[in-house]
Amino acid sequence: MDDARLIWADSDSSADLYYATRFFAPDPFLFLQESSGKTHMVVTSLEVDRARRTARVDAIHNWVDVKERWLRQYPYQESTPGILIVFFLQELGIQQAKVPGNFPLVVADRLRAAGIEIIPEEDIFWPQRAIKTTEEIGLIEAALTVTGLGMEAGISMIRTATIGEEGMLLLDGAPLTCERVRGEIHAALVRVGAAPHHTIVAGGQQGADPHEVGSGPLYAGQPIILDIFPRMESTGYWGDMTRTVCRGPAGQKVRMAWEAVRIAQEVAFGAIRAGVSGLAIHEAVTASLTQAGFSTATDAQGRQEGFFHGTGHGLGLEIHEYPRVNTHDQILQVGHVITVEPGLYYPEWGGVRLEDVVVVEVNGCRNLTRFPKFLEI
Repeated sequence: MDDARLIWADSDSSADLYYATRFFAPDPFLFLQESSGKTHMVVTSLEVDRARRTARVDAIHNWVDVKERWLRQYPYQESTPGILIVFFLQELGIQQAKVPGNFPLVVADRLRAAGIEIIPEEDIFWPQRAIKTTEEIGLIEAALTVTGLGMEAGISMIRTATIGEEGMLLLDGAPLTCERVRGEIHAALVRVGAAPHHTIVAGGQQGADPHEVGSGPLYAGQPIILDIFPRMESTGYWGDMTRTVCRGPAGQKVRMAWEAVRIAQEVAFGAIRAGVSGLAIHEAVTASLTQAGFSTATDAQGRQEGFFHGTGHGLGLEIHEYPRVNTHDQILQVGHVITVEPGLYYPEWGGVRLEDVVVVEVNGCRNLTRFPKFLEI
C-alpha cells in the first residue's frame, strides 16, 4: 500500500473516520492505517469495550495503556494528547502519514516537531467511498424510505388544510406556516430514527432561493418546495428528496415550469450510465429546460433566474460528496450514488425543484426513490 493514513477527529462529524471504523463516538479518537494495511484505533476507557465489540479495525488500544507506557519511559513529564499521539506513532515506527485536509493544525505541528512527516490529502481521503457497496446502497435506500415518511407527513398537512381569505392555508383554524409543516416533518423523522437537518419548506417567492428554508404562512395556488435530507442515526447514511406541490390549482406558469423540470429529470435519467461525464448530463438538463422556454439569466435587479445550480451530487455518509453532476467534468462509475435535482427559480413567483436519488449502473441508472411526483393537491 501507499503511506500510512492518520485521522484524529470524532466520528459523529467525520465521515472519513466513521467510514474507516464503522464506530460512532462524539469525542476525538485516533485512527491509524499502517502502510501494510493494518488498522488501529486508540480510544478512552469510556469507549474501549464498545469499540472492541463493534469497530471494524484490526487493533483497539486504550489511551490509559499508552499513557502508562509513556510515563514508564518519561516519568513526571506532561502527557497531552499530542504528545501521546507522537509516542504511539513512534512505537509503531511511523515516520510519515497522510491526513485529511481538515486535520487539526495543533496536532500536525506537534507531529512535525517530533520529525513525523504529515502529508495533507487535498483531494478525497478515501476515494473508494464514492463507489457504494451493495450494503451501502441498501442503507441509502432505507434512508430514502424514511425520507418519504417525512415527505408524506408534510404533504398530508398541506392536503388537509383549508383555504381561507386571500388564499391563506388554514389548519385547525390557524395559519398553516412553513414552521408548522417543518415541525411535523421533523417529528415523523425522529420517530423512525432519523435526524433532520435544515429541512426546506418554502412557499411562493421564497422558493426562488434554492436554500431558503422558508418561514411564515403558506398560500393556495403557490408552489411549495419541500426538500428533506435526514441522516439515519444508526447508520450515518443520508436520504435526500425534493418535491414541489401546490394546494389547489396552480397557475399556468407554475404548471409549465413543473412539467419542464420533470421532463429534464427524465432526460438526466436517460443519460446517466457508467463512463458518462457529469458535465454532459448537466448540459443535457440545461438544454432541456432552455428548449422548454426557461432560460437561465439575471433579471433587471441582478437576481438569478432559471436553472443556476448543479444537476446533482454524490450521497452517502455525507449529504454532499463525490461525484458532482455539474460544470465539473467528473466521470460516473458503477456504484456511484447521486441525486438528480433540476430546478427552476424566478423571483416573481418562486421555484420548482424535483429530486430523486439513483445508483449508476453499466448501461443506465436505477432510481432508489419511490415517492411519487405530483404538483396539485
